[in-house]
Amino acid sequence: MRPARRVGIVRGRRLVSQWQDDTRQRIHALGRAMRQAGPERDALLLLVKAAVATVLAWQFAVRLLHSPVPFYAPMAALLVVDRTMVRSLSASAQRIAAVVLGLSVAWVVATVFGVYWWTMFGVILVALVIGRWSRLGDHGIQVPAMVLLSLITAKGTNAQFTYLTIVETIAGGVIGVATNAIVLAPLHLTKPRQRVSALARQVRELLDEMAEGLRGDWDTRSANRWYRRGSEIADRAPFVLEDIRTGRESMRFNLRDNIRPADVDWEGYEHTVTTLRRTLWQATGIARTLVDAADESRHQPTPSESFLVEYADALSGLAEAVSQFGRHDDAAAAAFDAGIAKASRVLTKLREEVRTTPLDDPDEWPVYGSLISDSLRAIGELESARDSAVVPSDTGALRLPPTSSPVWARLRRHGRGRQADHTPR
Repeated sequence: MRPARRVGIVRGRRLVSQWQDDTRQRIHALGRAMRQAGPERDALLLLVKAAVATVLAWQFAVRLLHSPVPFYAPMAALLVVDRTMVRSLSASAQRIAAVVLGLSVAWVVATVFGVYWWTMFGVILVALVIGRWSRLGDHGIQVPAMVLLSLITAKGTNAQFTYLTIVETIAGGVIGVATNAIVLAPLHLTKPRQRVSALARQVRELLDEMAEGLRGDWDTRSANRWYRRGSEIADRAPFVLEDIRTGRESMRFNLRDNIRPADVDWEGYEHTVTTLRRTLWQATGIARTLVDAADESRHQPTPSESFLVEYADALSGLAEAVSQFGRHDDAAAAAFDAGIAKASRVLTKLREEVRTTPLDDPDEWPVYGSLISDSLRAIGELESARDSAVVPSDTGALRLPPTSSPVWARLRRHGRGRQADHTPR
């Protein structure tokens, strides 16, 4: 068999295998969406709502506007159905503005100068500049697109085309936003809560693993694994913050949340993620110091075994504190204080020993100092945010009763007012 043919067969098999894996993942995601609430179900509902909004806008353009080419309404509806109501409203406003600007520029130029090659050059240049306006977002490309469409198909001066396109776009945007608001308005509460809890658990597990490793036979491979794992967890923290921002944003202008509000401390979640990320920076600093100390090619001094065994107790104390970080009941507060006290006590003892005990190698003191300093910084990070940080609890209702919502309060006031109006005097 020729080498080129063999390579082609291998690539083909690899592509088929990748396609099969992707298909299985999609099927599993669909199954999870059907069985339980979560990110998969949110994504499926968004797709369904986008399809519903598109069909409704298309029928509106056909039956009520009698559009000969019902394209702009369903396209606008499709593009404005987004993950949150804030983004949906923003996308609708941006798309409508872009279409109006594009058609207006084309109409003015065609009316005043006519449609020639040199006017086409100028108007497209102006439209491209307008389309780069940051307020238009991703919909800025619609400005030059609408200019081209208007000038080429309607010579820019067809009032009926301009009017119908603007009306269709506005109608499509309104239908898309309304569908997103009425049909299970998006509330992204589960994913950010899960990811905050997962981040806290991963930080605790890393510290526990490092402590257990230092009590046993650790080597360069172990230290490198701790360093890589800590870096990977820290790199995911910005995505957790983005999920938190999306969750907070999904509660704005949301009918479901207005009727039955969710009891979520988004600011507390952000404090938790930010603090854990800074704690991870210190943990990766510890791991990096151990990597250099264990690597014989770097010729760095290695801390003594007795020091590392005691130092492991400090990491265990930090892990205990992280396991209760962001929880504010009495038992959790006591456990947090015990973990911090344990770590501080061990580090204070080790620092005093390093200060008073003569070292066989004068180059050892930077290694000991680095390990102790990074741990003390981690303690400071956790203590400074203990009151403001919040970790989602697995107990208690996430949603408040309907009676606590502003909508319910207005209804009750309205009901009392009507009752007073009908009370006999």
